[in-house]
Amino acid sequence: MHPTLPRRLRASLLWLGFAVAALAAGLAVHRLYATVRREIADQGARALQQEQAAARERIRSYTAEVRRSTLSELTAFHVDGLGYALRQWDEANEIIVGTFQWEATRGFLPGFELPATGPKTGDVARLWQELREWRTSHAGAKVREAIDVGGFHTVVYRTLDNPTLSAADLGYQSENLDILAHAGRPVDPWAGWAGSATDATAPWIFWYQAGPDAPVRGCLVNPAPIIVQLRGEFADTSVARLALVAAGAAGVTRDPRTAKVLEGLPAYRLTAESGDVFRAKESNARLTALVAALLFGLFLLGAAVLTAYTRREAREAERKITFVAQVSHELRTPLTSIRMFADLLGEPGLPDAKRAKFAGTISTESRRLGALIERLLAFNTLELGGKKIDCQPVDVTALVRDTVEAMNPTLRAAGLSPELELPAEPAVALSDASTLKQALLNLLDNAAKYARDTGPLQIALTATPEQIRLRVADRGPGIPDSIRRRLFEPFVQGGQTLTDKSPGVGLGLSLARGLLRQTGADLVWLSGEPGAVFEVRMQRSNPPPSDARP
Repeated sequence: MHPTLPRRLRASLLWLGFAVAALAAGLAVHRLYATVRREIADQGARALQQEQAAARERIRSYTAEVRRSTLSELTAFHVDGLGYALRQWDEANEIIVGTFQWEATRGFLPGFELPATGPKTGDVARLWQELREWRTSHAGAKVREAIDVGGFHTVVYRTLDNPTLSAADLGYQSENLDILAHAGRPVDPWAGWAGSATDATAPWIFWYQAGPDAPVRGCLVNPAPIIVQLRGEFADTSVARLALVAAGAAGVTRDPRTAKVLEGLPAYRLTAESGDVFRAKESNARLTALVAALLFGLFLLGAAVLTAYTRREAREAERKITFVAQVSHELRTPLTSIRMFADLLGEPGLPDAKRAKFAGTISTESRRLGALIERLLAFNTLELGGKKIDCQPVDVTALVRDTVEAMNPTLRAAGLSPELELPAEPAVALSDASTLKQALLNLLDNAAKYARDTGPLQIALTATPEQIRLRVADRGPGIPDSIRRRLFEPFVQGGQTLTDKSPGVGLGLSLARGLLRQTGADLVWLSGEPGAVFEVRMQRSNPPPSDARP
């Protein structure tokens, strides 16, 4: 990045580039996840379709074999003794639930009617009439399938010269047809099957007719054992979960995948759901995307933490460099004065007035040098986690009054007029007198430095049953925006950095807050006030001693 760009602009451009890269990477992960999920969904749909197609073919094959075998047995009975044969067949076959005979002139013969649980007689008669008309117009057809003929799904077979019904399986059909032809009646054998298109429990109808005007023989078949057999073949797999459901079941016909009529099972629908293998794939893809997102988030967080740490370390290094320069300057100034005036004191013939003045200057600079050294040592102890300060009851009212009185000449010289607001009764806090006094001196000294010639300086003390608050407010320019977030950091002073020429090393507020917090108190800056307003908050000592003094 160009070295002439300001540091903040360089950092902003760096973060902008990082954000763009992060956004691009996030979009790439999202698109990859969406693509993988779509591919899994497509694979699952294709596999489901294949499983459905295979299941439909098994249903078609199985029901076709049931129809073929049932119609073969029905056709094979000899016309002589037909009634007895039908009854015996009904008793011996568990899926047969009734047999019947019907003639065009007499209808259903006595003892061979449709049972009450079967289809209605009129519906069956209309079905046969409609199929007879079709048979007349399609004489050469071998098989006829129709859907929803009078509410039935039907399959009709020509039983003569039909490859699906071999002559060997049709028993006495040839002899029966010869008997019919010898009687001079037309021969055109057809057999059929009809199942209700809406009622899944209704028996299936099987019938056989040797000619257009020949009697009809038939039987009713219970579909339940057939459904049980088919459902047993649809065991759940890892690819699909298949189920035969009655067409009237809730929600079945609303799904276009299950709305198609099953060949051979008109009153049932085949439902299908994806198996565990594709659900597991989708779950794995989701988990992978989540892990990738978490790792990416950790990467972003790590980058942010690293950047913040780097900036902090850089700022700390800058502080150390400027600290050394500033401390060196602050130490050099009193040392230079001490050495210079000490040399002047050694000159012969020096007047007593000047000798006293020079000695006083040496004493003042010595105290200044000692105070600076003490402050640096206190800060070093605080940074190293020095031992906790023992707290005692302190009369804050008296301490504030004495401290302001001692600082009054300095404040007046700076153009400030202290305004004390103290309670009439002693306000006793659980604190350390030296620490509290040092914090107040620092606040007053800062006001003298940065709010010169601004007039009133408010020092107010308020007490509640739990807390004592000491407020110091000047009318100066306040705290610059540039250092508000770093106001209580070490080596920051008056809105300037350590490279500026303001007196001191910028440890006052940091040291005051750190020491106060070791006593259970705190120092805060009130940002919503004009000028610079600070407040010391202390825990009140209860009950206050009558003779507590700082």
